[in-house]
Formats: sequence, structure tokens, C-alpha cells
Amino acid sequence: MGGVKWKNFLIRDVFPTLVPGKSKGLNHIQKTDNGISYLGATNQNNGVLCFVNRIDDLIQKGNCIAFIRNGEGSMGYSVYKAENFIATSDMTLGYNKHLNRYTGTFITTIADRVRGKYNFGYKRSAARLSKEIISLPVDNDGFPDWEYMETYMRNIESTQILQYLQSIKTKWR
Repeated sequence: MGGVKWKNFLIRDVFPTLVPGKSKGLNHIQKTDNGISYLGATNQNNGVLCFVNRIDDLIQKGNCIAFIRNGEGSMGYSVYKAENFIATSDMTLGYNKHLNRYTGTFITTIADRVRGKYNFGYKRSAARLSKEIISLPVDNDGFPDWEYMETYMRNIESTQILQYLQSIKTKWR
């Protein structure tokens, strides 16, 4: 990433809309095999704890980054969610009009670097999250370079797909 300029930003400046998850826990929601994703304090399965019946008042819009603020072993992680979901109140959801699966994945990779500063005695509150500093590539005007982030992640994806296809081709010779 030589030649790319980076700058520190507060999370609240990158995500003009930060909202808490709406669910107070799984005790009030019925699990099902073919429902909507339920996000909770896990860095496994892209944050999905299980699938639950849809409850319209609890559904939150996708195309956001879900920041895990509380939870054993997962506090400090974040996941990009493309689809709508239901999230526990232990998460804060960050929205920005420039997000997509590529920029979202780029940012979650960078954002997860702060993970070590939180522990059971020092929780990732909504206030602390909004003041977290994230270092991002910037354009000539000093704003986050969304195009660079997307292109970078597309190139990684293309490289991985090509390597996979080449390994299959070699395997079947």
C-alpha cells in the first residue's frame, strides 16, 4: 500500500449514523431454521448467533457495520452485514452511504485492530465506540478514499478466486 496516504478518523465521523441494536435478548424471540439472522456477541459466522422469526419492530437495515460492544471473547470486533437482521442491544450499527461489501470488509479489518484495548473491566460503550480512532486511506481532499478501499478488496477477492480456480484445475489434471 505504498504511496497511499492514511489519516485517523473518529468512528462517529466515518459513520454519521450510529444506532444501537434493538433486541433485549433471545428469550423473547423464537428460533427457526429459515428466519432472519440474529446478530450477537460473536466473531464467528459473521456475527450470526442463530436465525429467528421475523419481528418487524426489531429488524434493522443491512449494509452497515455491526460493532460488538459487549460479549465474552468478541468485544471489540465488528462485522459487515449486507442483509437486514435483528441485533442484540450489545451492538452498535454504523451506516455510511459509501458502504458496500468491499468497503465494509476493508473497514472491519482495520476496525478490529482496536480489539485488545477492551476487557471485562473496560467495556466498549457506545460513547467509547464513537470516539474510537480508525486509520483509513484518504483521497486528495483528506476524506476517506472509498474507491481505493473498494478496489483494494476487489483485487484481493479476484486474486483469491483465481488461486482457487488454478488449484482446482491442477487437481483435475
